[in-house]
Amino acid sequence: MRNDTRLSKFRFLLPLPERLPLRLVFSLPFLLQFLLAALLMGLLLFQGGQESVEAVLKELRQEVLERVQEQMNRHIREPLRLNSLNADAWQANMLNFADPVMRDRYFVNHIRAFPDAAMTFIGLTDGSFYGARRKTNGEIQVVHNNQSTGGASWYYRISEAGDAADLQEVFPNFDPRKRPWFETAQQVGKPVFSGVYRHFVFLEPTITATHPLYDAGGKLVGVFGVDYLLSWLGQVLRDLPLGTSGQVFVTDSEGLLVASSVLKNPFEERDGRMERIKAADSKNLVLQMAARAVPAIGQEGAYEFKLENQSYFVDVRTFQESGINWTIYVVLAADDFLGGLHKVANRTAGLTALSMMVIFLLAMWTAGWVTKPILRLNAAARELAEGRLQLLPDTQRRDELGQLSKSFNMMARQVTDLVTNLEARVAERTYELTIKTEQEERLRKTFYAELAKAGKVQRAMLPACIESDHLQLQILYEPCLLVSGDTCGYRWLKEEELLFGYLIDVNGHGAATALQTAAMSVMMQEVIDPSHSLAECLVKLNKRVADYFGDEVLVAAFCFELDFVKRELRYVAGGITEFFADSVAAKGRIKTPGLFLGVSTAEQFDVSSLPIQGGDRFCFYSDGITDCLDEGYELPIGVNLDEFNKQLHNVASEGVCKDDATAICIQVGDIRKWKYEYYFTDE
Repeated sequence: MRNDTRLSKFRFLLPLPERLPLRLVFSLPFLLQFLLAALLMGLLLFQGGQESVEAVLKELRQEVLERVQEQMNRHIREPLRLNSLNADAWQANMLNFADPVMRDRYFVNHIRAFPDAAMTFIGLTDGSFYGARRKTNGEIQVVHNNQSTGGASWYYRISEAGDAADLQEVFPNFDPRKRPWFETAQQVGKPVFSGVYRHFVFLEPTITATHPLYDAGGKLVGVFGVDYLLSWLGQVLRDLPLGTSGQVFVTDSEGLLVASSVLKNPFEERDGRMERIKAADSKNLVLQMAARAVPAIGQEGAYEFKLENQSYFVDVRTFQESGINWTIYVVLAADDFLGGLHKVANRTAGLTALSMMVIFLLAMWTAGWVTKPILRLNAAARELAEGRLQLLPDTQRRDELGQLSKSFNMMARQVTDLVTNLEARVAERTYELTIKTEQEERLRKTFYAELAKAGKVQRAMLPACIESDHLQLQILYEPCLLVSGDTCGYRWLKEEELLFGYLIDVNGHGAATALQTAAMSVMMQEVIDPSHSLAECLVKLNKRVADYFGDEVLVAAFCFELDFVKRELRYVAGGITEFFADSVAAKGRIKTPGLFLGVSTAEQFDVSSLPIQGGDRFCFYSDGITDCLDEGYELPIGVNLDEFNKQLHNVASEGVCKDDATAICIQVGDIRKWKYEYYFTDE
């Protein structure tokens, strides 16, 4: 008692938070933080508001300039890229101007891929003119202009394949060599843009991108061109966040408007003619004032002007690309962004005082609501430390304190129970854990043994290899895990005149995959019919896979036939898209596209063929080997069969780490010694 009295005399020496009640300790920091934040906010609002908003305006103008320039860079390069693609296609002999079908389809496909291109064309030095154009209704036409048209441009409707169909329009006496775009490209000698003009069909601002074409001797062959609509630029400008009075516009080197966020059309009618608007003479006063101030600052920079007691901030930047020399203007009105600043400042002062009172009352109430269960928890913890169990009454609360009370009560009971029953529970849990571990180990061993047995059954189902003078067939089978999703096989048909072979690859490596692979083997054996072609067999197999598996399992297959009567290898792919050949007819990896089985019941499969003769070698394999070949591994050409099989096993040993590796390797012997020798007379 004496010590407590002595400590109470020196309580004032303790730190201030330790001398205050817990409710004030919780309340005062929040109140002081709010007061400090409100004062700082008011100070920044009154003293730095104007400067901050101006900085935001400057950053916003720069961001708008960057967005406009980014869009212009992306769009303006599209016609240049289209012309470059056309020139590369001609250089690579993929575009033949003398072949009307190839030429028309080429231009039609390219104009479909570039929606802002109104026309793509080529003008040749002999006066010929070809290309494709888009009409206002979206329809595409192709144009022919050569000696057969008498120098007139004939525009045709196109078929679905892109070929010229019906003649729709004729424009006489059109010589591309006399057009400004041809002459300009010929003079400049490199890709260049024309000036902005009003397209005669779309009635929109347009530019023409040209690309001169030279042969190996440096002689001009012709000029590629693209009529490129600029309607996208006006839409980009109108979608920018500029405030109520802000605007963006673009002018060319002569000060004529190219596009504007406030004017839908940069053209106006003068004396019965549509002419472009000069920015400095525009009827929009903001646009006019912004354009007239440019000579005072040069081509790029920032400036401010006043109009009707309102300040406007302007940033100017140039854009240059292949003959284009445009200027971008961004104009923002200060009042659009500063108008609410003063209202916010006045409201802030009044609300701050009111908020201080409300927050203090709420903080006191919240602190009491929070600290009350904490104090009870503290008392209960002291009782528990002295060996007495006192449960908390706050378990009905649904907040964190209620959860804490429940946890404390549970902990208190568990601690009390643990002290009395610790040894018994430890022994019981140890025994349960031992039993569970032994059960899991038995299950693991049983599962492993079953998988190993399934893998042996899979390997036993593979057919035997063939070793004879006229044919050698060897099978490579390496599962990634204990069981495989791959299988293969063959069957002699037509009294051993025809060898039918197949590969199957089901996605996965587990027990379910092994069952699915076995089902696929049964399906394959059922669809093999000597009276049906390979394509018919694979169509029938595809339908069964779709009905049996649906779209939950990915199945790939490859079927082939070695016809020793016709001396022909026929093959068809259903997801396994390549094989290896070392024959007179083909050498290396042979690509053969084909959709996975079961993806579509309407899928048609194409059969390909190769001639065969004695000494030819063919290797058919699954994805485990294909992936290794894609990574740089190679199969040898021109070596003996043993050396080839050795290299094939090396590749498979790498691929089996990631996927199942299965292959059928066939080498044709002297087919003249085949039992049906009379089929192969050399007469």
